[in-house]
Amino acid sequence: MPLTPNTLYIALYLRTDPPTPNNYHWALYLHNPNPNPTSKIQGSTKYHIVNSGPSSAWVASHGPESGILKTFLLAGLTRIGEVPDNPAVLAKTDEVIKSFDGQLNELDVTCRTWLVRVLDVLQREVGVPRYRDGKDAGDLEREVLGFGNEVAGEAIRNVQPRPVVESLVIDPQSAALTNIEVLAYLTANPPRRPPNPPPNSRHWVPSPDLRDHNTVVKEIHNYISRLSPHILTYPQYVPDQLKDQPPAAQQQSQSQIDTNGGDSAPTMPLAPAQANAPTPMDNALRELVVRLQPFGLTKGEVLMIVNLGVGVVGSAEQEVEGEEGEVEGEGGVEVEGEGEGVVENGEVNGDVDGMEVDGEGEGEGAAAAVEGEEGEGGEQGEGELAEEDYGALALLDTVIEEREERLSNEDVTSILRIIRELLGPEANV
Repeated sequence: MPLTPNTLYIALYLRTDPPTPNNYHWALYLHNPNPNPTSKIQGSTKYHIVNSGPSSAWVASHGPESGILKTFLLAGLTRIGEVPDNPAVLAKTDEVIKSFDGQLNELDVTCRTWLVRVLDVLQREVGVPRYRDGKDAGDLEREVLGFGNEVAGEAIRNVQPRPVVESLVIDPQSAALTNIEVLAYLTANPPRRPPNPPPNSRHWVPSPDLRDHNTVVKEIHNYISRLSPHILTYPQYVPDQLKDQPPAAQQQSQSQIDTNGGDSAPTMPLAPAQANAPTPMDNALRELVVRLQPFGLTKGEVLMIVNLGVGVVGSAEQEVEGEEGEVEGEGGVEVEGEGEGVVENGEVNGDVDGMEVDGEGEGEGAAAAVEGEEGEGGEQGEGELAEEDYGALALLDTVIEEREERLSNEDVTSILRIIRELLGPEANV
């Protein structure tokens, strides 16, 4: 498979000739062939530590790398995740990888154990790599060693270029984006202006022909504004120079596109310069992933929570709450019927709201009321959710597989509190 930009790989190098199984030099490789001019990381980089002998000290030997697939003694590369194309995230990745450089010998590490330590911190701080359910760093290590043993024979014969494989231990959804991230990119990078048609031309097709692309962009904006308007209430998701431009501004210009192939091409606005600083939404998503990790949610589940706006006012859960309200209303009628049965020996005067109960019926009715209050108090004391959270709970039951077995009501309450804190209206204050 070809190398992909902003992607992290594990590189294995042969140590002996002939190759010895499970005996390799380990390195991390960040493929970044087209760096952002403002990014701290300029070009592709190989990160590793080296020593000159079994008893010598380990030292960091990080540096730029080009043409890695034709490097001598390289066994192969294993792809472990894509780093977001954001200068701040790339700088954080570089910082985390180099964080152990000053204490290599105090930690008593090797090139392999150093790499495992780095990946553990990267997973917490950057979100890369993301393991499949039930997998961990040990499974990744065994997978990489197995791949190295398989291709070592070709590597010692210097067969070029060296192979690249996708890790089966890493979650393949690690490169998936939320709807708000897609909207942010399309808002910051609208379609470019097509060339003007020549005079008196008919059935002219622009080159490049971006009409289908423009239709997709238009439909995405329509989907957000009509079916997922809660996304527009999330923290600021565009650079500062675009925050005063509503998403509908692009949609209006895109609505003029003739998708059926008109006689003239529309004039689209020029794309604004994309800002490099992370937006408040970038920071919120990063913190959301980190704070939800203790609950064991998969990335697909977190993506659906963000897309549906679970727990956020104005989201899809309002419809669910409405349906539950109807059901609760029917239940209330049945409960009232049972109450009438309890006080049927008494005299009821007036309507239900102002009824008076005399004699034996009064005692039984009062006892029933006390029992009902005690029952309600007991239920609330056992971790019952707040009334406004039941709509969100109904959505979580559809999003999170086996939710009742994996998460308690206290966990659900904590998850909703985190979501509202990072994505709700208070996050915009």
